[in-house]
Amino acid sequence: MSFESLRKKPVRHIVGLMSGTSADGIDAVLCAIEGFGKDCRARILHMSTLDYPESMRGALVGNPWEMNAESVARLSFLLGEMLAEAALKCIREAGFAPVDIDLISSHGQTIAHFPDTNHPLFPVRATLQIGDISVIAKRTGIMTAGDFRPSDMAVGGQGAPLVPYADWILFRDPAKGRIIQNIGGIGNLTYLPPDCDMDSVIAFDTGPGNMMVDMLASIISGGRETMDRDAKMAEAGEVDSKLLDYLLSEPYYSVPPPKSTGRELFGRDYVNRILEFANPANEAQYLSVIRTVSELTVRSMVDSYRAWVFPRGPVHEVIVGGGGALNPYFMRRLREELPGVSVQTHDQAGIPSKAKEALAFAILGNELLGGVPNNIPGATGASRPTIMGKVAFP
Repeated sequence: MSFESLRKKPVRHIVGLMSGTSADGIDAVLCAIEGFGKDCRARILHMSTLDYPESMRGALVGNPWEMNAESVARLSFLLGEMLAEAALKCIREAGFAPVDIDLISSHGQTIAHFPDTNHPLFPVRATLQIGDISVIAKRTGIMTAGDFRPSDMAVGGQGAPLVPYADWILFRDPAKGRIIQNIGGIGNLTYLPPDCDMDSVIAFDTGPGNMMVDMLASIISGGRETMDRDAKMAEAGEVDSKLLDYLLSEPYYSVPPPKSTGRELFGRDYVNRILEFANPANEAQYLSVIRTVSELTVRSMVDSYRAWVFPRGPVHEVIVGGGGALNPYFMRRLREELPGVSVQTHDQAGIPSKAKEALAFAILGNELLGGVPNNIPGATGASRPTIMGKVAFP
């Protein structure tokens, strides 16, 4: 079916795929989407998850600089196979057939993201998402969109964050100012002023989300845990004020938006620096480290609100999504730090937290089909709106 035919369909069925920074699995959503731009409306028909085997997760969260070009190329194709499997699983569970689906839209997996031009030989912005979309298209028989970030970078943007476009579609309100806070591996926010148009939206990465907490939980448990489940480790520790002050001195936090970050800054090397600074010698001291890093996640978000959001307009609600919405320590501390502001989860706002980012990429793919610019220059720093994404045919 041609793009023109798809644009004329009253309802398009699109599968969104998300593999996030935490690399715990692939979230897939089957959506029914109508319209484009400010008239776009999306409904989730089904959501599912395909967990990664530990070998795949280890490769995705490892240091990409330790891989050679062959390893990256093969991992990209292997991930493409798994993304295709995740899409077909979601379609099958929903009671649909591949022929019923108009598009698969995949985020891929970011393994390198350089939003600055600070390189002595190659002074350009660059990013790399693996999970080849041609593999997905050929394995499923469904047209597949992906590789969204480079288009924004090509017009001067940072290629992130991209979800704010979907936040504007899903959450803008005529009377309420809202912060849409995602806590995935990295924390990122979208601010939607009351009755906002796209030009008044701001968004940026606040800093670490779950990523460093997950790594520390694995270290503390000897690899038995991949996360601080129910914040039990954080709640059992005490905040180390000296360590927290050291962490909050990270220059990233004082940089004004637009800005983005990722594993390149807040990854394994950063965790090693934390452990070197804290030098924990027993279980209680390790628990103190994880409590302090959990507190860092909260403080980096709240400090960002105070510095960059509150001066721009009212905030009536903070709507939290991503895996961090399930962390009771994060949610309790956000409510304590934000008296008078309603702090709720995506689920409470009517959208399953686990489905949100996959839904966002379904919406970005829909706009690509419609020929509608789907970046927000106020979020990425791009010089102009542009249509993001590439398409592979079955």
